[in-house]
Amino acid sequence: MSTTLVARPGVAYVLRGALYLGLTDRTNALALVDARGPGFRLPADARCVPIGDDVPTVHELITAVDTFYASHDVGGAGELDQGVTFAGYGDPLLELETLCATTREICARRHGVGVRVNTNGLASADAGAPRALAESGVRRVSVHLASAIPHEYERIMRPRDGLTHGDCLRFIEECASLGMEVECTTTKTPGVDAREAEALAMAMGAVSFRTREYFP
Repeated sequence: MSTTLVARPGVAYVLRGALYLGLTDRTNALALVDARGPGFRLPADARCVPIGDDVPTVHELITAVDTFYASHDVGGAGELDQGVTFAGYGDPLLELETLCATTREICARRHGVGVRVNTNGLASADAGAPRALAESGVRRVSVHLASAIPHEYERIMRPRDGLTHGDCLRFIEECASLGMEVECTTTKTPGVDAREAEALAMAMGAVSFRTREYFP
């Protein structure tokens, strides 16, 4: 069965049969799509594009979710369902209120559907983001850990607003302590030792790790 989406381009898109929701174009560091290297491009037919200044409403996002599930075959028992992922050109944690309100609505309307957040993790645990995610029903977070070495991380990611490598690590640790399944990713950026990043991620509480190809 084909998948139909009625959302604005960038607000909802499909990659490898899974639904992604974009919340913002804003970011507080290098955008994750740019962290894959200057030659990286998402598939054109995925419709993952910048969404502009108009942040989607909870209603708009839930309508996109309903439309996706109405037109997408997830199997009789949902065995083909990959859940919903918040990701996009910006970082979803910068629209935390909308993210959490949408997650609560998804969980209330579609029992058993998993919700994942793809982020740079540059949100201080002191700001309450990990707890807000956990309490809203987010089950999994995927955090980009560009390097295990602070100065190398900050050279690659160029975090702003006083954020640092340590903020990313605290986010990973806090999410793990709250029972969320944490995956960390590292791009094979020239000079980066992915094995060191994996060891650090696991030490902070991540349960899985992936390396991503770098596109020069």
